[in-house]
Amino acid sequence: MEVTKNIADVTIAGAKYTLSGEKTEEKIKEIANYVDEELTRTSEMLGTNPNFKSAVLTCVNMAEKLMDNSDLLLKVQAEKHQLDNDVKHYVNLWESAKRQVTELQAKIGDENDKQVQDDEKYKELEEKCTEMENAYFDLQMENVNLKNEMRSLKKMRG
Repeated sequence: MEVTKNIADVTIAGAKYTLSGEKTEEKIKEIANYVDEELTRTSEMLGTNPNFKSAVLTCVNMAEKLMDNSDLLLKVQAEKHQLDNDVKHYVNLWESAKRQVTELQAKIGDENDKQVQDDEKYKELEEKCTEMENAYFDLQMENVNLKNEMRSLKKMRG
């Protein structure tokens, strides 16, 4: 893959430079402008015009910011890693919960089927009980009729 070099004419501390790099021309100018502002700020704090000493101090300040940002980046990456692990953990919990819900739904379905079967058995038993009650009533009636017939026969004999 061929790297494209972009060129930008910039001014840093009053001196003109031609810079090139892989960044866009706008980004190169933005970086140069940042360096110019930092150098100007350091020179103003020293009460001098930009010189070697202010350039070195500017580099130290920028290196400090770079290191702070690197430390912050490492911290953010560690937090991201922890968040990724947390997400994996919660996704696993979610998947486990979904499996449990599916299993419980299947059990509920089985229990509903059993309930339907039990209801059918209950109706059958209820019908048998009704038949038995009717048969018992019929037997009682027949028993009463037989008793009456026996009384009638006893009266006729005697």
